[in-house]
Amino acid sequence: MANLTPSPIRLEVFPTLREGLSLLPRAIGPFLLLNLAALGLMVILAVLFGIPLSILRMVMEVGGLGASGRGAQVAAALPLVMQVVVSIIQAYVSLRLVVAQYRLAAEIRAGLRPQILEVFARPGPPLLPLASLVLVLGLGVLVGLGVFVIPGVILFLMFNQALPAMIFEGTNVRGSLFASWRLTSGNLLSLLGLTLILLPLAFVPSLLSYLVNKAVGPGASLFIVLPAVAVALFLLFLLSCLSFLVAVIVYQHLRAQIAGANPAGLPETEGVPA
Repeated sequence: MANLTPSPIRLEVFPTLREGLSLLPRAIGPFLLLNLAALGLMVILAVLFGIPLSILRMVMEVGGLGASGRGAQVAAALPLVMQVVVSIIQAYVSLRLVVAQYRLAAEIRAGLRPQILEVFARPGPPLLPLASLVLVLGLGVLVGLGVFVIPGVILFLMFNQALPAMIFEGTNVRGSLFASWRLTSGNLLSLLGLTLILLPLAFVPSLLSYLVNKAVGPGASLFIVLPAVAVALFLLFLLSCLSFLVAVIVYQHLRAQIAGANPAGLPETEGVPA
């Protein structure tokens, strides 16, 4: 991985943002192709799993098998089964896309020319630990925010490096959380500053759409609404690209700090299985 030379320098907010913005022009095309690849995979999986269920439903309707008894129960359950299948497909593709976006951002920062399909199809981390980590992080932040805002923010800042740790280091859930705690120690204020800058930017597309709706009214021309929607979506896409670039820059910088403080070059995870 590039740019992991030992460095005692603390994470700085504005240099990190400047580097992310400098990488953004080179990231737009690859990230767009990556998202299109994910969309294509989602469509393929939906077709592969949806067609048999649709055929079964059609056969039951034509043959009258769903009129009574066990057939009626199966027919009543099919819509729910189809919704569950679609939700599982969406969750699976979304997780793989997040992993691929981290890897793509790392390759762009390293100055490489990434092969989009190879990045997206690259194996690992295992799906179950990945989904478990996302669930643990989400529940932890929600519970923290529900109890009081500050605990949720602190939990987010302390453990927001757990996901890249799992992706780049191959740690399990416990090891990823511990690695994130080690990586973020002493840099919580810098991470808070980055969050306070990037988070409001995420509302810019929604604010643009709101202002357009208020200005043009319900009978607005499509020649006004469609360009505004397109601009809002493009801004949202740019912010997504920037967020992953900044996330990788932050992770690699914190990793370099640990490498400088620890001769082994790894977060200290003694007793925590990788």
